[in-house]
Amino acid sequence: MRGEQVRVPAWVIWAVTIVALLLRLPLLNYSFYGDEGFSVIRDSLKLVTDTEDRFRPLFFSLLYIWRQLGFDGEAGLRLLPLIFGIAQVPLAYLVGKKLRDGQLGLLLAVLVAASPMLIEFSQELRMYSMVATIALAQAYVLLLMLEKFTWTRWAVFVLVALAGVYTHLLYWLFLMGVTLTFLRERKRLSIWKSWGALAATVALYLPNIPNLMRFQETRGGEYVMDFASAIPKLLAAFTVGFNYFVLGEQPAGRPIGMDDLAANLPLVLLALAAGSVIVWKLIWLHGRAEDRRILWFGHELFTVPVILATLASAVTDKYFLQPKYLIFSVPFALLFLAIAFDDLRNPRGRQVIAVLGALMVMIAQFHYWQPKNYGRKENWRTAAEVLGTAVGDSNALVLLPGHYRLLSYYAPGIEDRWELVDVQEDETSAAERLTELAADKRSIYYLRHDVVQNLRDPKDLMISVLNRTGKPLSITQLNPRFKLYRWG
Repeated sequence: MRGEQVRVPAWVIWAVTIVALLLRLPLLNYSFYGDEGFSVIRDSLKLVTDTEDRFRPLFFSLLYIWRQLGFDGEAGLRLLPLIFGIAQVPLAYLVGKKLRDGQLGLLLAVLVAASPMLIEFSQELRMYSMVATIALAQAYVLLLMLEKFTWTRWAVFVLVALAGVYTHLLYWLFLMGVTLTFLRERKRLSIWKSWGALAATVALYLPNIPNLMRFQETRGGEYVMDFASAIPKLLAAFTVGFNYFVLGEQPAGRPIGMDDLAANLPLVLLALAAGSVIVWKLIWLHGRAEDRRILWFGHELFTVPVILATLASAVTDKYFLQPKYLIFSVPFALLFLAIAFDDLRNPRGRQVIAVLGALMVMIAQFHYWQPKNYGRKENWRTAAEVLGTAVGDSNALVLLPGHYRLLSYYAPGIEDRWELVDVQEDETSAAERLTELAADKRSIYYLRHDVVQNLRDPKDLMISVLNRTGKPLSITQLNPRFKLYRWG
């Protein structure tokens, strides 16, 4: 169905934006988790962070300013990525409208508003929501330049590109896709103007290279990557996000197997049912000249970055280069969905696809709002509340060597009361120490975080040794990947 004659009233876009806000508000005050600890504890204490994350400083600088304005706590700090997440909706409308018409813009805005992936990162205190907004702004300015070149638009394009690369390293892959757009549209915009903008971006990024090298030396090889799971993770992430699945125990590299698909069968079947129709329609649309320009635009800003990230991660074996981190390309994956759905001629078919998509989003959101049972949100706040009062003279807390900054954040001083036990370095000495603690203390607590456990205790020797002490065991699940064990 075409929308050339359809005028989208402003109130409709406002309504979609308000719905997007309502979907992003629940759990905004949930415990900080994962890499949010770097953001809140370490990287936003100065206007320009001096840590290894200095190579992508822009979000942290904005977060520092945000804190100086008085915003604090989980909800207060997460308002910053939330604002970026809400801004994506009108930007998506403008991009779709500029590409073809208001109806395509509205469809894209609705998909962005309801995207589980974009909802998730609108609530995460990291740079991902910001960089997705930057990518949409980049696409819009790019389309304006192609429509009518002015040096003001050229300068804005460069500034937006700089914001992108100083926010997220992989944004360079997005700009490589933009390079192909410039090449394809060279009759509308001369090469020296378009590639000159990219050259200016590169030149202004060169002073940041030492910071990038520092990150590579410090954390570049920190995590193991399971390359076979890279594309399945990408598909899962770009359909229903990271925090929506039933995920059991996962070893290092977090490989995804058939058991994981079986455990999430409703979402998998819904995605396959709707996705197969959309993919078929997209294949058919590639043979039609009418929408080829829009399809190429989507490929340049989504497909090309994904291919480049996949190749880069395969060649380098670097975890941080996986295509699942291309959050900024999510809106352009949704562009494919929008154009395919809009071209479905059968009204009943459109209704079926719309219902299947809505069901998938509803199930995903239901899961997302239950972080105790789904996804990757560790509840450090509740863990700290329990351990902060329980650990003392009669009860011990043992941990594997690793990072527990959020535990210290929520329970200041608890680091003086825990004991690090390295079962990997010396299993015999570790077993003796654990047995000694079990004899001396009424209860032994162990906070099992799979990120640390995969690296420092992949065989779960800590649990095996403490199970042999004879003390009764109770387990509190705070998240599928984050559990509090208590013996005694």
